[in-house]
Amino acid sequence: MKSFERLSDKLARGDMSQGYFFNMLNRCEYLGDTEINDIESLNCLGLDTSLKRDFITLNTRRRFWQEQKFCVVDIETNNGPLSDSRIIEIGAVMLKNGEVLDEFHSLVYAPALNEMIVNLTGITEEMLKDAPSEAGTLEKFRLFLGNSVFVAHNVEFDYTFLSHAFIRHGFAPLLNRKVCTIKFAMRTIEAQRYGLQTMREVLGIAEHIPHRALWDARSAAEVFRLACKNLPPNIKSTEDLIRFTKENPTKAALVKQPRLNLEG
Repeated sequence: MKSFERLSDKLARGDMSQGYFFNMLNRCEYLGDTEINDIESLNCLGLDTSLKRDFITLNTRRRFWQEQKFCVVDIETNNGPLSDSRIIEIGAVMLKNGEVLDEFHSLVYAPALNEMIVNLTGITEEMLKDAPSEAGTLEKFRLFLGNSVFVAHNVEFDYTFLSHAFIRHGFAPLLNRKVCTIKFAMRTIEAQRYGLQTMREVLGIAEHIPHRALWDARSAAEVFRLACKNLPPNIKSTEDLIRFTKENPTKAALVKQPRLNLEG
């Protein structure tokens, strides 16, 4: 994944000729057997691009972040090794300029759950026995996600796990730009810790069922929404926001913590 991230970050800094970009893209091991040679495929797989006079442009570089769709995602799994583990629930909240546009939720069939996962999530084998298949749910989720920016609390886990699941079912991996709400919160909200439960307590986020995908996605969406309110004025584009979240939080002067306005 690192080679793909380096390439997409480079595209975020400036346009590239399509010949060079696709040549470099198809060398990335992250794509596996997938070969991509056109803009339409890039957009279908999540990388929001356009072609202008033989040069590829990353649209998030020029779009104001207030006009960007951000998809806040959470998954629950059966907690096996990555090669064997399965998704048992996906929840997602689509945001634009702090407003909820839509939500996605599905339980996912799994043949067996260990007792720890049942106790942690409250999800039982009985609840999953008639749930949709993992492959079918992933297809529906990808349509929901589109080429929005993928957001999660500890984004590397959810993004990597979902990409691995797509590949396991013979699909292409995710190519969406991504944001981690832990790193975003560290740059914009004063707190001792940045786990999701701590963020709920610090920000006064009420009404929650812990370790259920849609509820955790809703909580992460509130963290993201407040963090956006605390962005410095020089952050204009979506890529400005993405870069800001990746910078070392110790280099930034944190904005004094506000209280979360659930009505706003």
